[in-house]
Amino acid sequence: MLHRSVKTARVCAVGVALSAMMSGGAHAADLLSKAPPVPYAETDDFWTRPYLFGDLGRTRLKEQGIDIGLSLGNESVANLSGGDRKTGANAGQLWFGAKLDMAKLAGIPGGTVGLTIVDRFGDNLNSEAGIPALQLTNEVFGRGNILRLTELYYSQKLFDNRLELKGGRLPVGSDFFFGLCEFINLTFCGGQPGNIQGGYIYNWPVSQWAGVAHYNITKELQISVGVYDANPNYLTTSEPSVYFLPGIPRSSPASGVLVPVELVYAPSGPLNGTWRFGGWYDNASTIDGGLPGIITTIPGVGGVPDQNLGDQRGRWGVYESILQRLTVDGPGALGWYTFLNTTVADHRTSFQDYQIAWGIKHTGTFSWRPQDEVGFAVGTTHVNSRALSLNAGGNEIPIEAWYGWQATGWLNLKFDAQYVINPGGRGFNAAGIKTDNAWVLGMRTTVHF
Repeated sequence: MLHRSVKTARVCAVGVALSAMMSGGAHAADLLSKAPPVPYAETDDFWTRPYLFGDLGRTRLKEQGIDIGLSLGNESVANLSGGDRKTGANAGQLWFGAKLDMAKLAGIPGGTVGLTIVDRFGDNLNSEAGIPALQLTNEVFGRGNILRLTELYYSQKLFDNRLELKGGRLPVGSDFFFGLCEFINLTFCGGQPGNIQGGYIYNWPVSQWAGVAHYNITKELQISVGVYDANPNYLTTSEPSVYFLPGIPRSSPASGVLVPVELVYAPSGPLNGTWRFGGWYDNASTIDGGLPGIITTIPGVGGVPDQNLGDQRGRWGVYESILQRLTVDGPGALGWYTFLNTTVADHRTSFQDYQIAWGIKHTGTFSWRPQDEVGFAVGTTHVNSRALSLNAGGNEIPIEAWYGWQATGWLNLKFDAQYVINPGGRGFNAAGIKTDNAWVLGMRTTVHF
C-alpha cells in the first residue's frame, strides 16, 4: 500500500503544480458531479472561495476562451459485513480538463476543442473484502491505475446552434446515457449500459475514436447518433500508445463499431428535467448466451462472451433515463430531484441483462446549510436466467443513502452507507459458497484546486 500512497502523492503534487501554472477550473462528468460556483466570487475568502488555491487568473483566461481545471475525487469505503472479511479500500481519480473556445481564439464561431486526462489509483473493495457483487461498491475504481486520455475532440455547432458535429477520442457516456455520478455504488452512477455491458461499452475514463451528431428538433427536443470504434484493445493497461496517446490500436480481428441513438426531451422552466430514450447496436460477432459455459463474469464489468465461440452477429439494448426536478424550495438549485434509469440488454449475449435504478436527492437540506445535500437510491441488476452460473436468474439489490456536506467552497465530503442484498445475484461467490448481504460505509472527498 505504501507504493500506491507515494504514487498518489506524486501525482497530486504534479497536478497541483499544473493547476497553479495553467489556472484551471471545471469538473468531471463521472465522479465530480458537483461543480464549483461560477463566476468566481470577488471576495477571496479561503473558506468560501470555490477553488483551493484561489482564482489564479482563471476567470480572465476563461473570458479569453480558455477554460481549464483540476479536481481530485477520492472514495474510502469499508466492509462491515458480508464477503469473506471485514476490510477497507481506497480509490480515486485526479482529473484535468480544458476547453478552448475557438470563436475567441481563432475566429471560428461555434467551435470548441476539448481535452480531458484522468489518472486513477487505488483498490477495489469487492476484491479486497471478497464481496461477489456485480456492481462496484466504490465506483471510481476500474480500468487500471494508469493515466488515460479520456477526451480529445473538436466540436462544431452549425445552423444557429441547431446542429452539433463532434469527433475525436470520446467515451460514449460523454454524449449518451445517464451522466450523473452522485452515489458511490456503480448501480447509480454514470452510463447504465456500460455498467452491465462493460465488455464492449466502455464507460469513463476509457475513450474511443468516435463521431457524434446532435440535432435540436425544437428548443426542448434533441436527437443524437454516434459511431464508436468498439475496440477491446483500448482496455489494455500495458501499452501507453493505446490508452494515452491518440493512436489507433491494432486489433485482430477487428471488433466492429458501436452505434448509439438517443432522443432527449429537456423541459425548461422551474421544474426542469432531462428525459432520455435510446438504444444501441454493436456489430461485433457474438454468441448465444444460452449455450453452456461460454459466458463469464468480470466483477464490475459484467458478462463477457468468448469471441471465439458461436457464429451469431450483433448485440443490442435499449434504455431510458429520467432526471426531473420535483420542487423549488428556494433560489437556485434548492429543492427535490428524482431519477429513474432502466436498461435492457440482448439476452442472447448478456450475463447481466437488465438494470433498474431509482433515487431522490434534496439540495439545501437545512436552511442554515443551503449547499448541503441528502440522497437515497435503490436498484437492481439481473443475472441472465440462461447463464451458466449459480447466480443465474438472481437479482442483486443495492440500497444507498448519503449526506453531502459542503465543508468549504472547494471541499465537499459525502458520508455514505450501502446495503447490498444478494451480491452477485443470489449471493454465491466464485467458489460456489453462499455469502451474506453486505454493509458498506464510506466517504467521498472532492477537492477543486
